[in-house]
Amino acid sequence: MSSSPTYMRLKGQNLVYAVTLSCSLGFLLFGYDLGFMGGLTTAPEFLKTFGNPDPSLLGFLVSSYEIGALFGAVFVFLLGDRYGRRPIKLTGAGVISTGAVIQSTSFGVPQFLAGRIIAGFGLGMMTSVIPIWLAECAAPKSRGRMIAMQLSNLIMGLIIANWLDYGMASYPSSIQWRFPCAFQIAFCVCVACLVPFLPESPRYLAKTGRLDLAINNLAALRGMNRDDPDLQREMKDIEYIVEVEQREEGTWSDVFKDGGISGSTRVVIACVANALQQLTGSNVMSSFGPYIFQKSIGMTRHQALLVSGGLQVFFFVSSIIPWFIIDRVGRRRLFLFGSTGLGLCMALSAVFVGVKGNKSLGYDPSELLPLKLRLRGAALSVVFQWLATFLIVEIVPLMISSIGYKSYIVFAAINVTTIPIVYFFFVETSNLPLEAVDILFADRDGKRPSILQVVRDSKDREYMADVVRRLHAEADIQIDFNKSGAKEDVVFVEKVEA
Repeated sequence: MSSSPTYMRLKGQNLVYAVTLSCSLGFLLFGYDLGFMGGLTTAPEFLKTFGNPDPSLLGFLVSSYEIGALFGAVFVFLLGDRYGRRPIKLTGAGVISTGAVIQSTSFGVPQFLAGRIIAGFGLGMMTSVIPIWLAECAAPKSRGRMIAMQLSNLIMGLIIANWLDYGMASYPSSIQWRFPCAFQIAFCVCVACLVPFLPESPRYLAKTGRLDLAINNLAALRGMNRDDPDLQREMKDIEYIVEVEQREEGTWSDVFKDGGISGSTRVVIACVANALQQLTGSNVMSSFGPYIFQKSIGMTRHQALLVSGGLQVFFFVSSIIPWFIIDRVGRRRLFLFGSTGLGLCMALSAVFVGVKGNKSLGYDPSELLPLKLRLRGAALSVVFQWLATFLIVEIVPLMISSIGYKSYIVFAAINVTTIPIVYFFFVETSNLPLEAVDILFADRDGKRPSILQVVRDSKDREYMADVVRRLHAEADIQIDFNKSGAKEDVVFVEKVEA
């Protein structure tokens, strides 16, 4: 019996943790890039260098990063499937480093904007592929926890950004803002040192016909021998779904087609989920924390930086809770709970800051998408994420300066609207193999189920267990046909007896 393959002398869950660490570094960079500009928006040396920009230009200096990220996501949407998950991530890190050098050496608005857009392009590439790589490597039972850990590191990036801004604020020269700009490169170096030694996604390899390497990487990620029955079972499921999804020629336009598995519907849900994460105001404090505390609450710059840094620490501690509950309570419940809580907080902020006049009181889309559309669909959803982020980051300074406390009412209303959208249209994918999601959306008795029916079924544990059994049965049928040389197409089995 052959031994389990390894990467970096790691295998099984330890290797998955290494992939998670690599992805977390990418999201840590994501958080840092979102956060460090917040402190610079009130930095005297930064503002003096760029001619003391008004709220509109200041918002654009921050949001130009989102424009670059949007184009980076579009690039992955159009061309990403030609390359693996790892090359895209490494290239993105290189592009970010280039943009960081341009930003940190800037002496005028055009050069700084160019650096922001270039760095944003690299981040758009990375954020399109990182969740996909992690979701395709992690086991179903721990996938949610791995993604939650990754997102906690996004907040860790915000913490580093806020406290670095706080520490650099005491320096009178331009180093107080140039060093935070250049510090992005440190995270890119860490990514470049780790990613080449980790396994490519087995599902991507299977999709591109490299089955031997795919099963090798899957064996390493599961800590099993290549001939282990459970490993062979998972590989069969992957091969089956790859074959089903590749019967139609894959192009970028597939994201707008049904494809027999509600592909376009699933892409729309992913896009809405990513956009809502930004429109609810969740990243307002990330990008403009010091600015809001200073302009809206009335704090000094020192106090604003201090409170903003402390707030990010609180966010990080709170983000640890999903590590332990996301795979038990599910994605939908956490989304609903978060939207409710955030909406309440925004409403209270409006009351305390505005009505009272007392300033001192002031889901994961990568699981849902089919393999053929996973990278393009995720990239398109990231496009919507960055569009929403650009909108919010661009208008927040204007909102705070023009309508004040009413800004929080706007975000509270968006959060309230989010609750029914999540409840009725977001499917629960907790503990479900990625390949089984296609069957959940497939025809039933010759008819396409509505999204409302799919959502209801996704909450039924017995039905979901039957979906997994159907996946195994259909994969076995397909493999048997292939081995016998049969040419007939295999379609989704309507019902398989348990």
